[in-house]
Amino acid sequence: MEHLLSAYCHRLRGAAKPGIAILGRFCWLLALSLPGVIVPSRTLSAQSAQKTTVVAKGPATFDLQAQALESAIEAFSVSSGWQVVYDASFATDRRSAAVKGHMPPATALNQLLAGTGLTIDFMTADAAMLVPIAAVRHERVQQHAAGYYGHVQATLKRAICASEQPRLQAQRIAIGFWIGTSAVVTRVELLGTTGDTAIDASFRGLVQRLSFEQAPPAGFKQPVVVLITPDLLAQCGEVVAQPVGAGR
Repeated sequence: MEHLLSAYCHRLRGAAKPGIAILGRFCWLLALSLPGVIVPSRTLSAQSAQKTTVVAKGPATFDLQAQALESAIEAFSVSSGWQVVYDASFATDRRSAAVKGHMPPATALNQLLAGTGLTIDFMTADAAMLVPIAAVRHERVQQHAAGYYGHVQATLKRAICASEQPRLQAQRIAIGFWIGTSAVVTRVELLGTTGDTAIDASFRGLVQRLSFEQAPPAGFKQPVVVLITPDLLAQCGEVVAQPVGAGR
């Protein structure tokens, strides 16, 4: 179990945002002490424990009836040798599906969870963490959106740095724009002015002509709003456009 939580904490560190601190081993120790987090425990004889260790290495035989989810996970844990971590509230009023046959524990756990609205979010050789399916989908949507923002930023940077109008690189302006399903800009709104209508028009035209490698992913909020500044544009080999928000 320590391996599962340590690995999960490692993933959280990689995704941590400013203001969120995860301090080494304290992360998994905290997880074990959080109210509502269930780590099924078993009281087994030495002989049973040894047998469980053996079946955890490969397929196991399951004969689990449909039942309350908490007791089903406990029975699965005994049969497979796996530990399963989940929030206690996830098991409330949920029932498992029946699982019968000889199969890998991961397959059995997926069958057990059918129809519960839960899924395996993180897994090691002998442990798993359960989360609502909706939470996993939301996380994936956010990851795809973040990656696409980076693509938009890089594309805009190349366009401005390649511009034949050097005066564009000495301006400050916020621009909002929408990207269509054909991966091109469909609408541009200048959220201010440089004070020069000709330069404003140049920025509008430059953004309007942008095209991207792919269309926005599901969940990508628009319009994209970028703030272009002289300081950033002076470093044209680096980042020149900061996404500052998106429509809701």
